Amino acid sequence: MSVRALLTAVVVLVGCGTPTPTGRAPASPGTAEAATLPPPAPPASPSPSAPLAVRRQRLLEAATIALPPGIAAESLPDPAAPGARVLQQYCTQCHALPSPAMHGAMDWPAVTRRMWVRIDMMAGDLGLRVPSTAERAELLAYLQGHALPVAGSLPPGVGRDLFATACSRCHVLPDPRMHSPPDWPVVVLRMTENMQRMKMQQISRADASQILGYLQTVSAVVRR
Repeated sequence: MSVRALLTAVVVLVGCGTPTPTGRAPASPGTAEAATLPPPAPPASPSPSAPLAVRRQRLLEAATIALPPGIAAESLPDPAAPGARVLQQYCTQCHALPSPAMHGAMDWPAVTRRMWVRIDMMAGDLGLRVPSTAERAELLAYLQGHALPVAGSLPPGVGRDLFATACSRCHVLPDPRMHSPPDWPVVVLRMTENMQRMKMQQISRADASQILGYLQTVSAVVRR
């Protein structure tokens, strides 16, 4: 065999290569076969709106927990007053009808100011009705006129410190004279239920009983 024939045989053998187990040689990058292969699918990614939807749901749940319980319209003091009308017309767009006795007169300006900021911000996107300046003044005057009577100083007695600590977590301390001794059990029960509804730290039955005893004793003395 000539040298030329020998070189030709070597080139042919190298060009054929060794077959793969499937009988097909792998395509090298840049060949026509490699160019026709579909590109690998990108990894799946979560929808960008999913985290936002979850966040909104959490905010709604938190708002529902934090909202205080409402009252019936007929339970409002002086329900025919202009301020009572404003309260029912605008405040119930977002939550239940609040009682003016939820806060003291000194607290209502800050509370209403916070509500006005929220309602002004949500008016565009959510279509909330916005009260006028005159209506806002009417509402504040109504709330302050029927606000929670605040205790100037608490008389001494067993349960005084428990009452001051537990009840001041939600509002200013009420005047024990605002209810009679027979009325306080219903009020204390309602307050403990409100604390449970708003996911606040609960007071024990023993503490609630001691607070009730203090309020009944003090209210009985001041009413004589």
